[in-house]
Amino acid sequence: MKNTKNQSIPEKFKKIIGNVLQTSYPKRQGATSEVQFFHAEQGNYVCKCSSLPKYRSWLLKEAKVMQELNAKTALSIPTYLDFEEDENNSYLLMSMEPGIPLREALIVAKTVEEKKNLIHSFGTKLRTVHETDPPLKWKQQACWLDMQLKRAAYNLNNYEVDGNQQLLEKLILNKPETIPQTLIHGDCTIDNVLVTDNQVHTFIDLSETAFGDPRYDIALAIRSFLFDKELLDAFYTGYRLQQITNEEFNYFDGGLYEFF
Repeated sequence: MKNTKNQSIPEKFKKIIGNVLQTSYPKRQGATSEVQFFHAEQGNYVCKCSSLPKYRSWLLKEAKVMQELNAKTALSIPTYLDFEEDENNSYLLMSMEPGIPLREALIVAKTVEEKKNLIHSFGTKLRTVHETDPPLKWKQQACWLDMQLKRAAYNLNNYEVDGNQQLLEKLILNKPETIPQTLIHGDCTIDNVLVTDNQVHTFIDLSETAFGDPRYDIALAIRSFLFDKELLDAFYTGYRLQQITNEEFNYFDGGLYEFF
């Protein structure tokens, strides 16, 4: 870790954090924001900073989501502390939760059994999300998949995305059969869950959390071990609620996700 001069911390954050002793950074930075870890006299904190308009709007959305989930659920997520904006940047301050990303935990796991245990706990933890009652007003919103397809069209026309018009039209014409919506993480990859004591414990990066289609979460969760039968079986043994078909996986991971 290296010393910080507090230059990038909004003044209001300094009052919350107190005297910052050191700052550090994650091994992998995301594409949408720069993350800093502040180690202060009063504890450890995470500050996310975004500068592009698109990502600033996502960070504001994440702040609002965290506030609602902190207040109305018992999900294992960081605690929202503050959100600030200036002319050039948006900043989100939250508690720093213990653990390392599941991706890192899988890399350092020494045996197949350790990996299976980690993936089993991932499935179990995702089940707790899908079984959690979302905030009431989230249930009153329009169909999540229809909204996502509209967002996909907007993103295609306004931003650089991996999807194209042909793929979007295919997604619109071939929507999967409707199933009951649940609370979903919305970006449930192995980078967005933290492991402590060899168990997946905490969900992070919550800007896409919504009342939506749980198959989207499952598709993103299993994408890294889809062709490893032992790990896939371990995930579903922990998750238990349902399994998705290859067609559903391709629709959500190889299709819808390409626009986000």
